[in-house]
Amino acid sequence: MIHKLTLGHFDVEALKNRRLVVLRPLDWNVVARLLHEFGTVDESGRATLGDHAVEVKEGYIICPWLMARRVQAAEEFARRLHQETGCVMYDASRHEIVRLEQMAHW
Repeated sequence: MIHKLTLGHFDVEALKNRRLVVLRPLDWNVVARLLHEFGTVDESGRATLGDHAVEVKEGYIICPWLMARRVQAAEEFARRLHQETGCVMYDASRHEIVRLEQMAHW
């Protein structure tokens, strides 16, 4: 199964009901800086982490995480984004919020 991390400032109660409600948008300056640090951004602005596309949505992003193997660049990006912005890390495939300490165990 492919797992992606959905990163943003979400209503945690809504996530429990499998609804994605954005409370406020991510700080795109922080997102852009970290994408350049841990991934690549092409001339048209499309970003990748570990050669996998990052999906930019209205106020949040979705990035690769657990594919055939763990995507280390995505983990480091998500970890730093969470630390700098306090955003929620959500694994929609498992319907659960991901905590930093869980990342090392998958």
